[in-house]
Amino acid sequence: MSPVPDPGSRTLPALLDALAARHGDREALISARGRLSFADLAGLADRIAGALAARGVRRGTHVALLLPNWPEWLAIAFGVWRCGGVLVPLNTLYRPREIGHALAHAEVSLLIAARGFLRHDYAASLAELGIVPDRGDVRAAGFPALRDVVLLDPAAPLDLAPLLGRCVDPGPGPDPDDAATIVFTSGSTAAPKGVVHTHAALCLAGEGDAVVLGIEPDDRTWGYLPFFFAGGLVAVALATLSRGAAVVLQDVFEPGETLRLLAAERVSVFFAWPHQAEALIAHPHFAETRLGLRKGVGANTKWAAALYGAKHHAVGSYGMTETLPLCTAWPWDAPLARRTGGHGIPVGRRELRIVDPDSGAVLDRGAEGEICVRGPELLVGYWGEPRGACLDHEGFFHTGDLGRIDDDGGLHFVGRLKDVIKTAGANVAAAEVEAVLLEHPAVAAAHAVGIPDALRGENVAAFVVLKAPADEATLLAHCRDRLASYKVPRRLWVRSDDTLPTKGSGKVDKAALRTEAAGLTAGDGRGAGRRGAPG
Repeated sequence: MSPVPDPGSRTLPALLDALAARHGDREALISARGRLSFADLAGLADRIAGALAARGVRRGTHVALLLPNWPEWLAIAFGVWRCGGVLVPLNTLYRPREIGHALAHAEVSLLIAARGFLRHDYAASLAELGIVPDRGDVRAAGFPALRDVVLLDPAAPLDLAPLLGRCVDPGPGPDPDDAATIVFTSGSTAAPKGVVHTHAALCLAGEGDAVVLGIEPDDRTWGYLPFFFAGGLVAVALATLSRGAAVVLQDVFEPGETLRLLAAERVSVFFAWPHQAEALIAHPHFAETRLGLRKGVGANTKWAAALYGAKHHAVGSYGMTETLPLCTAWPWDAPLARRTGGHGIPVGRRELRIVDPDSGAVLDRGAEGEICVRGPELLVGYWGEPRGACLDHEGFFHTGDLGRIDDDGGLHFVGRLKDVIKTAGANVAAAEVEAVLLEHPAVAAAHAVGIPDALRGENVAAFVVLKAPADEATLLAHCRDRLASYKVPRRLWVRSDDTLPTKGSGKVDKAALRTEAAGLTAGDGRGAGRRGAPG
């Protein structure tokens, strides 16, 4: 058998071609909507690429995808990449305001979306933005790049008739250094930023994650973690597929059904948010369900032993969208004490250093400072900014997180420098929540903070100063209309300017507000995350 090429010299279409040649009849995607082998996936991606090319998609065209974790998601993604297009995954929880920002900022030319999912009506959301796909001309004010919209029927599994039509040759395709994705992430800015990754970076990251997780061809990975997140796309989908293993897809989380699916499909690799793992363990059928989970993430959580068993190979990890995503982890075969005692060593070709947040000086092992990362798996930039502008003069990305490196070279994440709330595995920029609250005519000032939650890590809360009468319910309804559900504050308190804590500089003291919010919600149950599917 010929040697496998270096992942850093590959493109995603070349990766899929190699997998189809090597593992053609093996199952790649398993779901209630259908089962696809590697050969099926490659063939469907080829057909989609021809249809996309006929619609004008070519090298550099931006194509947005608004779908749940269906087999269609990955088939369309590979079709876009085969044309040389740039995939722009959209969050299925997005409200119209957030969809509009992504389409406009990423200069999307073609949008492929489900008509709806759960309680979200995407056709109605687009109409609210002035985009009416069924009228033939989708051009709308504020979206000068948008030329075409395709809506797929959620009730018609693997029916791509609205997309498939006349086909033409998609051309030579991309180069390894071409942009492959623009993934939106909430950093510390008011509007989500588009993180740009290349084909080479995605291939390298998928391979690196597969190695550190110990994924083998006979493994099966639970594919609920959304593909519009880097974790779902790379650590779940690409890492699993790159080893000839199968992804078992699920688009809605329900603990009982998930337990049944994990057992029936013999899933061995597990990715989930903490509140989902806790919900599985708490389910009345958990004890009697024979699970084969032994690999994945969460080794350093309180639920790992119950879910994986005592002799598991799960890892503890650290990462983010910009680092694509598993930046550090002790490998699956490292001693359990290491895998549960920290966040691990750099994955793949990444390099790590800790610097003084103020001076930028590199710190010795054991000292706490800002976590900085360098390597070919990282982002090349943020869309709309100069390529590489987010990296320092040595090519390091400054994460905005605090950490230290121990004597074994392992990272220990300590906290965040940036004003970011981490809820159920997703980042929420406090500035974005504050900006939405300030859009309400009654709000003069807004300050969003995170409050501790046993299942979700943190929930969003906010303090507001009013300039006109308004109650909590009115302001929260305003947020729900404009923000994805996980960004909406669970609690909101009205304050006057003179009762807000301030620093010596006169700025509002966010640390003091977080402490106050934690005290106000301690024991009242209202800050607690709910179990079940988001939507």
